[in-house]
Amino acid sequence: MDGSCLLQRKFINPLKRPAEKSAREFAGGGLRVIMGSLAGPLNHLISKLTDLICKEYAKLKGVQKQARSLTKELISIDIALDEYTKMEEPDMQVKAWMKEVQELAYDIEDCIDIFTYRINHETSSEATSIMGLLRKNIRKVKKLHYKHKFADQIQELKTLANEVYERRIKYRLDECTTFPMHKEVDPRLAFLYVEEDKLVGIESPTEEIISRIIEKRNRPLKQCRVVSVVGPGGLGKTTLANQVYQQIKGQFDCTAFVSVSRKPDMNRLLWGMLSEVDSTGQLPGLYNDRQLINRLRECLVNKRYLIVIDDIWSKSAWETIQCAFPKNACGSIIIMTTRINTVAKCCCSSDEDFVYKMQHLNKRDSKSLFLKRTFGSKDKCPLQLEQIMDEILQKCDGLPLAIITIASLLADKPKTKAEWTRVRNSIGSMREKDIELEVIDKIISLSYCDLPCNIKTCLLYLSIFPEDSEISRDCLIWRWIAEGFIVAKHGYSLKELGESYFNELINRSMIQPVHMEYGGVATSCRVHDIILDFIITKSTEENLVTILDGQDFSTSSSGKIRRLSIRKKKKIVDPGIVETIFTNDNDMVSFFWDTEFDEGTLLQETMSFSHLRSLTLFGPVNWMPPLLDRHVLRVLDLHGCRHMMNDHIEDIGNLCQLRYLGLGRTYIKILPVQIRKLEFLQTIDIRGTCVQELPGSITELKQLMRLESDSIELPDGFANMAALQELSWLHVCKISRNFAQDLGNLSNLRVLKIILHPQFLSYCQEIYQESLVSSLCKLGEHNLRYLHIKHNAGEIDFLVDSWWPPPRLLQKFVMNGFCYFSRFPKWINSSLSELSYLDIDVKVIAEEELNMLGGMPSLRVLHLFLNRIPEEGFTVSSGGFQYLSEFHLHNGYGPGIKFKAGAMPNVQVLVCSFHACESVRVYGDFDFGFQHLSSLGRINVEICYTDERVVFLLEVAESAIKNEIKLLPKHPMFMIKRKFNRNPCMYYA
Repeated sequence: MDGSCLLQRKFINPLKRPAEKSAREFAGGGLRVIMGSLAGPLNHLISKLTDLICKEYAKLKGVQKQARSLTKELISIDIALDEYTKMEEPDMQVKAWMKEVQELAYDIEDCIDIFTYRINHETSSEATSIMGLLRKNIRKVKKLHYKHKFADQIQELKTLANEVYERRIKYRLDECTTFPMHKEVDPRLAFLYVEEDKLVGIESPTEEIISRIIEKRNRPLKQCRVVSVVGPGGLGKTTLANQVYQQIKGQFDCTAFVSVSRKPDMNRLLWGMLSEVDSTGQLPGLYNDRQLINRLRECLVNKRYLIVIDDIWSKSAWETIQCAFPKNACGSIIIMTTRINTVAKCCCSSDEDFVYKMQHLNKRDSKSLFLKRTFGSKDKCPLQLEQIMDEILQKCDGLPLAIITIASLLADKPKTKAEWTRVRNSIGSMREKDIELEVIDKIISLSYCDLPCNIKTCLLYLSIFPEDSEISRDCLIWRWIAEGFIVAKHGYSLKELGESYFNELINRSMIQPVHMEYGGVATSCRVHDIILDFIITKSTEENLVTILDGQDFSTSSSGKIRRLSIRKKKKIVDPGIVETIFTNDNDMVSFFWDTEFDEGTLLQETMSFSHLRSLTLFGPVNWMPPLLDRHVLRVLDLHGCRHMMNDHIEDIGNLCQLRYLGLGRTYIKILPVQIRKLEFLQTIDIRGTCVQELPGSITELKQLMRLESDSIELPDGFANMAALQELSWLHVCKISRNFAQDLGNLSNLRVLKIILHPQFLSYCQEIYQESLVSSLCKLGEHNLRYLHIKHNAGEIDFLVDSWWPPPRLLQKFVMNGFCYFSRFPKWINSSLSELSYLDIDVKVIAEEELNMLGGMPSLRVLHLFLNRIPEEGFTVSSGGFQYLSEFHLHNGYGPGIKFKAGAMPNVQVLVCSFHACESVRVYGDFDFGFQHLSSLGRINVEICYTDERVVFLLEVAESAIKNEIKLLPKHPMFMIKRKFNRNPCMYYA
């Protein structure tokens, strides 16, 4: 039955009918117009199918007709699916239908990818010999065969799509999701009424917030202030806000505590607030939002009020709510809580406002809270249960919600090792979970449901990584790209879009930043164990990821593994469990390695992995599924698997759809020549391997965007890899005649890290130096954003004056090793308007050059290694380095640098070294002006000396510096240390 007939069924939601009907009516000639207005979950697949219809080789009658009809079906399904994905708690039937659609989408995309690959690789031969003509005819027959086979597959998939659509109508899914059966109790409500003696670790944050918002002795706070309390769900934001509220509300004329929901009823919220602050007790009848806001402003206009707005989810909600608060001079306070960092910052617009970031409980407080809730006191845990308690607390990782929930569950159970072990194992289990633990999932689910659809998928993808993994931002983003989770957007690269997704997950407190880069940007992350358990459950339900570690095991109803994560375990699993798992006839398998059985032979005989899109191995795994017939595999990541050698990837040429190849920290020494067949490959990561040379065939990878290595030489002709965006580390020793042309033609290159061999800088290598400079000049005119140079042989002055024109888009420049410029490069000047990170070693620098750096508007991080400065020293004047957030100055043989009032107003990190005697000689004292750097949060000072007889001078310097630091408003962390330099080397004009 054609999908258009289904639109006449009476069960279709009438609000959706016009959109669906128009989509179907125009799905023929005007399909591309319709595609431009769609943005649903299946948009990527529909776009791919639409492109296929337009291809010349798809104009076989059967292919064209069936593909068009299937596209119509998918457009209608996509409109419905887009609505369902926005629901907080879909009906079970809706969940099953959505999962069925997802599996169908996978099958359709796999079918399209395999067909297009085969048809594109059966090109006709121009040979005129008998054998050439024979091969040409054979290829024509093959192409015809593929087209007819594809037409049959599309017909079958169209039938399945039609059945999927009909099931939606048959079971009236629109109707059963419109009217919820009941409204669940908000699980956060109970935390407002916790007795104070049951709280742990809240005294210090409560006192800190109160001390900052209540009038101080010497500085009365009269204006209205906003305090934003931000942190992930379950960390105790509501409890903290309530404690502050209860302790200080007696000092205010009007008080109110209201909770916002993810989709707030603004009229009800304003009405609830009005009922608490209106002292007349005469509330009016029905009011609209505007009338309620006006009434609230009348009640609060000349009063000192305290309002708590709990759990705000959006800027728009805050912008409406704040309209009700008149900005008087009575010392009013507004406290708001949120899970989203950008919302917290948005609410704090004035200098008097501040954001308080919630912290996880430390180990001592976590244990205390657990014992209080489990045993009703701070008594010690029974000896036989201590280890299990420690394992539970490690899992909770300082999250109060998890500790309280699990401890309360154990309080009502027998205090036996067996029972506690069962509860511990049920945390995050995919097989069974105590119903009492569901409250944790409900709290986390609120944050998950608020994510955009595409970012939800990116979050669930993190279930691939084991607990406590530190996940590299760049590796994760390039995997998202390879999986197709990131769709191109005009004006942005795929990497930039991926970075925005990553930052949004941090912004919404779904992942935790680990290593922070300049500007507060995280370079890696980890997932809290409790959140990881939640996303593992979700990704398993949706068959996004299958985790095989010998503990939890579940299978999709479709019986197909799409993404496989294999982990090595140390414990020995019950052989009966292994046998049960291995005999499942559904493409699923659980790996649980032990030396006592031959896992490779067993798995190879019983399992099929034909639907794998992603394969990731963790730990010392010594077996992997064979690479034959993996026609849809997009990601192969063996990083860290030391047992992986060359024979494991000898069939890599069969992975025709591979986009991401991670071989880091394996014993693979050579990339096979057949890697040239991987025409869609985007990322190669061979860091930590013995691979030093790449096969010449690698130049045929025209879609390769990222090549990561420790040190690599590229073959001639690498300019063919025109899509290359990131290249690390390119070893420049004796470069070929074509090197400059090849490197310079990589016009899309954004990140370049190079290693200069000492031989490269010898007198006989001038021609090679000129070639490299020529290449850098070309790259600088195109897209180069980041250049990192590593060298261990002294001066690299060939780059001082010759880079012209300057690289206008350069954002980051770093030098490593024993390399330096003899003078400050001319190309680093005010024309580099995008430069935000500069790490440079310069033998000589003038004051005007430092002042020039101080005026660069984008500069956020500056590392200066100096040998020679003006005899009168350096002073950063008022207004210098207005936007700098991190400053490192290494001047161990010089007097250091001074700061005037108004200098570096935003610097948060300062690391500096200076010579004690030279400071006294040049400046006469140790008054560096650190007290003027009002935003400092951390300062490290190294005091250098070359004569043991001047130790007393070091004590004077330390005392002076400490006195200056004491005057800073943020009381920064600081460290002062001494360093003895044995070889004095003075360079002063």
